[in-house]
Amino acid sequence: MLPPDMRSVYRMPLVLGSLLALTGCFNRLDTGAIEHEIEIEIESQSRRLSLAEVRCPRDVYRQSGAYFRCVGQLRPEGQFTINVTQKDSQGTVEWDVPNSRVILNLAKIEAKLQEDFAKQFAKRAVLDCGELYRVNQPGEQFECQVVGGVNLDQEAVNTLMVRVDPEGNLNWYEVREAIAPVANANPPEGSAEDSGEGESGSEATAQTQETDPPKERIAGTREVERPRVPGDDD
Repeated sequence: MLPPDMRSVYRMPLVLGSLLALTGCFNRLDTGAIEHEIEIEIESQSRRLSLAEVRCPRDVYRQSGAYFRCVGQLRPEGQFTINVTQKDSQGTVEWDVPNSRVILNLAKIEAKLQEDFAKQFAKRAVLDCGELYRVNQPGEQFECQVVGGVNLDQEAVNTLMVRVDPEGNLNWYEVREAIAPVANANPPEGSAEDSGEGESGSEATAQTQETDPPKERIAGTREVERPRVPGDDD
């Protein structure tokens, strides 16, 4: 049997080992919760897209700026990558879904289309392609709305048609509509409509002048209608 002082020396390493194990456990990310959050967010911001699961690595320690990847599994098939970055050492993460052969991130497509549109037409367009995520089906065409429209000469652009080819290249073209000329609601100043006189008004004036010739006016005087009195000759 060991002396009491020796037994204390042997117990100390065991206690320290347990403490280190507990510290390591508490310093790990809860990647199960991250998987659940990503799955809910993608499905709630997508169109006709259903996830079977999201898988993230288990032994990820909290470290600000550290980066790891998760994998999303679509129903019925198709895997895509999810990039995750730790924003601090408290478990706050930021994740992003890049465009791939399986899934499209429409926010990234909107940014790319806006850049291409500005280069081609030297005009800024704000685009809305709908939901944030979309299944990538090569050859399928979809619309992006030009918010507020953009005028190009005598044509208006309100829609872009977008197609992604099997190689992942983005192809698009603008839908143009002719701008209808705006009728001038206000007639030119001095016109017959503006003065309230038309052809009939001119004729009426001429007839009035024929039946009632203008009275002679003398400069420096004014006409006054005198009341009728008995004895006046009609």
